[in-house]
Amino acid sequence: MNHFLKRRKLLFAKKYTDGAEYFLFVGALHPRKNVSGLLNAFDSFKADSDNNIKLIIVGGEMHKTSDIFETYENMRYKNDVVFSGRVSTSELHDIFGAALALTFVPFFEGFGIPVVEAMSAGVPVICSNTTSIPEVGGNAVIYADPMKIDQITDAMLKLANDKELRKELIEKGFEQKNKFSWDETAHLLWESIKRTMQ
Repeated sequence: MNHFLKRRKLLFAKKYTDGAEYFLFVGALHPRKNVSGLLNAFDSFKADSDNNIKLIIVGGEMHKTSDIFETYENMRYKNDVVFSGRVSTSELHDIFGAALALTFVPFFEGFGIPVVEAMSAGVPVICSNTTSIPEVGGNAVIYADPMKIDQITDAMLKLANDKELRKELIEKGFEQKNKFSWDETAHLLWESIKRTMQ
C-alpha cells in the first residue's frame, strides 16, 4: 500500500472509529441480512480477543428492525459498534477501502454485490456459504454458516490475527472480481431474481 492510500485509510478510520480498524457490514437493516447474528458474533469476537477493532454497520432501516436493536442493546461491546445509516456513494467507497474486512453473512442474498465491491476495493471478505454468494466469492473469501454464530466469530478472529491470510484473500479477491464482466454480472443478477420469484 502506497503512502497516499495508507494515509487516506487512516483518515477514514479516524472519522468513524477514532482511528481503530473495523469490520464492515453494508446492506439494509432487514431480518434476512442477519445483522443480529453478526452483532452477536462480533460481541463474541471482542470477548475472545484483545484489540480495539470496531464494527461499522452501513445501511438504512427497513421494517422489522426491532430484533436488531434489541440485540445491540444487549451487547457487552456495543460501544464498539457504529451505525452510520445511509451514506453517499463516494463516502461508501472510502469506507470500503479503509475496512479491515467485509462481514456479510445474510441468510439469503440475491447476488452479493457488497462482496464484489469489497474484492474490488482490496478488502478481505467473510460471507455466508448460502444461496448465490459462493458463486460470487469463489475461493477468495472465508465462508461461514449464517446460522452458526461461532463460525462467524472464528472467521473474524482468523482475519484479525493473520496478516498473511488477509493479504492472500486480497490477492485472490482481485482475481475473482475480474471474472465478473458486465454480461456475467447481469446473468447472475437475473438468476438471483428468478430464484426470488420461485
